[in-house]
Amino acid sequence: MPRKRPGALRAAEQRTPGWLSEPGRIHRLTLATSAAIRRVERESDLYEIFPGVTAEALGRCCSFFRLPGRTLYPGLADCPCRGCSLDDVTHARDVLGDVLAALAPRPQAELGRRIARIDAQLLRRTLPDPFAPRHPWRREAWWREAWWRMRLYDGVVDPPRRLR
Repeated sequence: MPRKRPGALRAAEQRTPGWLSEPGRIHRLTLATSAAIRRVERESDLYEIFPGVTAEALGRCCSFFRLPGRTLYPGLADCPCRGCSLDDVTHARDVLGDVLAALAPRPQAELGRRIARIDAQLLRRTLPDPFAPRHPWRREAWWREAWWRMRLYDGVVDPPRRLR
């Protein structure tokens, strides 16, 4: 009876890391980028970033753009927990930005292209808030970088401040 070679036995024993062996990949991203994102989600210390948040945030943004109408108004989330807060498309965009900042250059470029398409649709399909510059807390540097926060919200005079 033939035996297996020692190299074949060792190859069968090697296991892939947990972040790489998780099922699936993020829609429209390569497997390597999806694995890098999963690694960032597992190792992040930020409260908003948890395993699976990137795919969920991308899905929430895409479902927001599937809403009928030419002009869309972001709405606040009903629940402030980290999973339900993704109902607010601007918070989902904040989370995607946080994940993007933690990635290596190559996965960052690929996810950045996907986020750039989301930004283009947000800019095209939402309206700017004309009263945004009057709010003193919106003059902070990190708010000026987050232009998507200065859009007109649905029925909200002043959206809540994002905690840093």
